[in-house]
Amino acid sequence: MTHRLFVPAAAAVFALASSAAFAHAQLQSANPPVGGTVAAPTEIRLTFSEGVEPKFSGVTLTSDAGEAEPLGPSAVDPKDNKVLVVKIAKPLAPGVYKVTWHAVSVDTHHTQGDFSFTVKP
Repeated sequence: MTHRLFVPAAAAVFALASSAAFAHAQLQSANPPVGGTVAAPTEIRLTFSEGVEPKFSGVTLTSDAGEAEPLGPSAVDPKDNKVLVVKIAKPLAPGVYKVTWHAVSVDTHHTQGDFSFTVKP
């Protein structure tokens, strides 16, 4: 009888452990917002579903013409390691910009993606 109880319990533990092992830092929100129209931002803030490693995570910002915009180094918010912060080095002109990001979570899984936003005149 004990064996019959142990097998389902062990299977449940392994199922929960394996789902946690496959967790990745998914983008939850962004500022400037995905697809949003904003005044010229001074930084990009990306909030992930789990903590990220700033040394292995980063952002590029390109104008609609494909020109790379200068950015500062990637850092995490000191109050929340789920938030990746990148300063924008110079004011952005009105137009459409593309943010391309890559993140390595604290458990070393890699994710990436991109989105656009518009700077209003």
